[in-house]
Amino acid sequence: MKVKRVLNNNAVVALNSIGEEVILKGKGIAFNKSSGDIIDESKIEETFVSQNNNVNRRYQDVLVHIPVDFIEVSDEAISIIKTKINKELSDQIYVTLTDHIANLIERLSMGIEFDNSLLWDIKRMYKEEYSVGLEVVELIKKRLDVKVPDDEASFIALHIVNAMMDTNMHQVIEITSMIDDIYDIVQSYFNLKFDKEGIDYNRFILHLRFFFERIINKKSLGVEKNEHLLEILKKEYPKQYKCVIDIVKYVGTKFENSINGEVLYLMIHVVKLTTV
Repeated sequence: MKVKRVLNNNAVVALNSIGEEVILKGKGIAFNKSSGDIIDESKIEETFVSQNNNVNRRYQDVLVHIPVDFIEVSDEAISIIKTKINKELSDQIYVTLTDHIANLIERLSMGIEFDNSLLWDIKRMYKEEYSVGLEVVELIKKRLDVKVPDDEASFIALHIVNAMMDTNMHQVIEITSMIDDIYDIVQSYFNLKFDKEGIDYNRFILHLRFFFERIINKKSLGVEKNEHLLEILKKEYPKQYKCVIDIVKYVGTKFENSINGEVLYLMIHVVKLTTV
């Protein structure tokens, strides 16, 4: 392969055998290289290929403008995340997390702290991702020799969720707030203090996460065909049904996508959560 563009001393853009633009990374892979030079393939440590041209372009900008040590820490962090999180992640995490780490170091040097009012919700709703976020925080402390507050794990967790849902950070934060609002709707209907460590509560939160993921990715659950079961539950649990309809209306004010196929599944979870 030949160099198309040098990004930094350890990264180049090249064209592979089928004409795809790829980013090749490796220690010193671009040393003394320029456009048109042959790449020493023994130095290739990682090949980055994204089907999303926007992500590909943005990642090239990251590799040009962000210090190499931050990029290396981000790559190591993403390896940890991929090992711990058993779900496909969007390529955008290479852009968003690397940029976040660079901004974090800049913020710390300036003594700026982000609003962490969502911290508790993140720890409660995204337990696995928050736990991995703590590991990434420890990695950043160790590799970059900086003091990073553990609260930073909440922001790392949001980047992980963002990559899992393949959405944007604004939507992830909005969804986090909406899940909390839906919990409040259920709680106000039944005046219950739910066990937030209980299995039914955690299943409900997990379902809401997948619920919003399907809405964002325009996927249908397709379970509403079983109208007979829904009618049975509606008659047996009228209060739960009314609660679910209010939830559906609330979500409908935020997202235009049809969510008709979710009523039965929501009903099942609300019944489980509110009955002994």
